[in-house]
Amino acid sequence: MSVRGPFEYIGKEVRAGFDWAGGISLLLGRALVRGVQRPWGIYDVFRQIVALGIRSLPLSTLMGVFVGMALTWQFGEALMGFGAKNAVGSAAALALVRELVPTLMALTIGAKIATGITAELGSMKVSEQIDAIASLGADPIKKLVWPRLMASTVTLPLLNVYGNVLALIGGAFIADFVFDVPAEYFYETYIDELYPMDYISGLVKSFTFGLLVGLIGCYQGFQTKFGTEAVGISTTNTVVATSVAIIVFDFVLTTIFLPVG
Repeated sequence: MSVRGPFEYIGKEVRAGFDWAGGISLLLGRALVRGVQRPWGIYDVFRQIVALGIRSLPLSTLMGVFVGMALTWQFGEALMGFGAKNAVGSAAALALVRELVPTLMALTIGAKIATGITAELGSMKVSEQIDAIASLGADPIKKLVWPRLMASTVTLPLLNVYGNVLALIGGAFIADFVFDVPAEYFYETYIDELYPMDYISGLVKSFTFGLLVGLIGCYQGFQTKFGTEAVGISTTNTVVATSVAIIVFDFVLTTIFLPVG
């Protein structure tokens, strides 16, 4: 193996990453430019909201409740060692609202939404339905990308709000029945610890994650190659790309909303 081999591999991967980021950015620009033009496709957007959001409610419910319960249990167990179990609501509030609920919702619900979009558009690409739409004079980006992009951007923040409520309920249950902290007191300390910016930061994260989810799902679907295994490869790449993008942007947004000093 020559010395050039590893460097060529790294260079190829870096170039592929830049090409992917450029393609994503180009697709976003085209979707924003063409999407705001009439007709706006309101019916298509709402249909995608139902398909992507309403059908994700069972998983969102499970995630919200158990995330709240698990985190409250962890904080309660730790605070008991200091004789401060009554502060479990204050400790859990910031971690859930700022970080865990929006991020975990995006990693689970977002990955589900993104892979669903990729599988649907990838199947249309393989069966040449996208080419048929273009040949009939319609714009595939306007018809296919715009509704899914808007739906995912709207759906994830709404599911985040829903998940926060369920996390609060799950945390109050654990605080009351496991640590003998009354649910009413848990609720009061939970709410008192939060400021408007804490809610805003969580919603901004969910909005950004929703945009990334829809964008990556559509891009990978359009980039699906022809062949029997192409759709499976695209959906696998979507899971990886969505997870990495969410973690990276979560760090970036955290540094913006929580500057040191």
